[in-house]
Amino acid sequence: MQGETLDIQQIGTCYRRVRCLVPRQVEQMKASLTAHGQLTPLVVVKRPSGLELIDGFKRHRAAEEMGWTRLQVTPMEVDEPGQWVAMLALNRATPSLSVLEEALVLREMVAWGMTQTQIGQILSRHKSWVSRRIGLIERLHPELVEQIRDGILPPGAARRLLALPAGNQLEMATLVMHHGLGSQETELFLRLWKNADPPVRDYLRTHPRQALAQARAGDPEEPPDPRLTLRGQRLQRHLRLLQGVAPPTLPMLRPGPAEEDLRILADDLESTRSSLCRLLEALTSIGPRKS
Repeated sequence: MQGETLDIQQIGTCYRRVRCLVPRQVEQMKASLTAHGQLTPLVVVKRPSGLELIDGFKRHRAAEEMGWTRLQVTPMEVDEPGQWVAMLALNRATPSLSVLEEALVLREMVAWGMTQTQIGQILSRHKSWVSRRIGLIERLHPELVEQIRDGILPPGAARRLLALPAGNQLEMATLVMHHGLGSQETELFLRLWKNADPPVRDYLRTHPRQALAQARAGDPEEPPDPRLTLRGQRLQRHLRLLQGVAPPTLPMLRPGPAEEDLRILADDLESTRSSLCRLLEALTSIGPRKS
């Protein structure tokens, strides 16, 4: 059967459950198949139900959507627990499995009765690597896992949602998909969300892209309120700087510095006093102010 060409309908895809459909990658594969044909055979294993695909899911999907009826395959003699190891090994040289896909494969291995320590030894990984991967899937809402498999939710964006409790993941995933946010955009959006009070969150729900554009212009570690204009955001950053500097400065002034230091710092003290007086005058002249 080495390199044999089979009818595409003879190739089962029940193990597609551990792979995540990424439409963009399928389109890229279509372009490759159109330009070069099938360069690499699919890898299949023989099961009671027939031949099942374990490597080449993107090629199979792309060929199927293009209307191809036959594909080249290479068989692999391996039992069902071993096929999961093979699936990981076949994708190690050119890492095409996402972290979440690795987690799905590892979970299948555990379901077959393998311990995390045994899996780590087989894969030449520490058991903590196995545990972290499986933990990703366990912390992700089951509905989101299905959305990732179906290509509705990008795997990279889904990983960012792990920072939220499972109960909040669905709401945020809906927002991410509706506005087409990518992985990095989702990460920044969640950072804004985490530190926001209810009115700001309402704004984020309805104006996510405007909020992201404004946040990129500011400090990524402490983004300003996205409801503000660009000038308002710059003002907020400066006010935060003043708020951060003032508390540690007060103990240096009370009790006052030594006489020798005062003589040396006289110009700096006078300049700062003058600047703060003007700043205080400006602050008291504008509103609104909290009562």
